[in-house]
Amino acid sequence: MAYLIVLLLLFCVAPLAFAADGSQGARAVVGPQTLLLVIPVLAAVFIARASTTVGEQGITVRALFGKRLLPWSEVRGLSVDARTVYAVCSDGSVRLPCVRLGDLAAVSKASGGRLPELAEPRAKFAPSRRRR
Repeated sequence: MAYLIVLLLLFCVAPLAFAADGSQGARAVVGPQTLLLVIPVLAAVFIARASTTVGEQGITVRALFGKRLLPWSEVRGLSVDARTVYAVCSDGSVRLPCVRLGDLAAVSKASGGRLPELAEPRAKFAPSRRRR
C-alpha cells in the first residue's frame, strides 16, 4: 500500500519535471527541473529499506542509512506514543519503523516469551444506523 503513495507522487512530479518554457506548441523539455523525478525514487528506497525484524538475537531496526541490533538483554520493554512504537533500552528508546499498535501482538509472539503476550487485535465495526 505504501508504494501507491510513490506512484501518486510520480504522477504529481512528472508534469513539473518535463514542463515546457510556456511557449505555445512547445514540447517537453529535459532540464534541471527533471531532477524532481529523484523524489519518488528516494521515497521508494526509503519504503523498501525501513523495517523492524524480531528474532532470537533481538530486535533489528533498519533505517535509510543504517542498521541497529537491540539484543534482548538491553530491551526493557516497549513504549507507545500516539501511533508510534518505541523499544525502551538501557541507553534510551529507539523508534521501531513499520510497527503500529495492531502489530504489538505479533511482536510479542515473535519475541519468544521475552515480551508479555498480547491478545490479537479484533476489528471494531461502526454501529448500525438502522432504527430498532
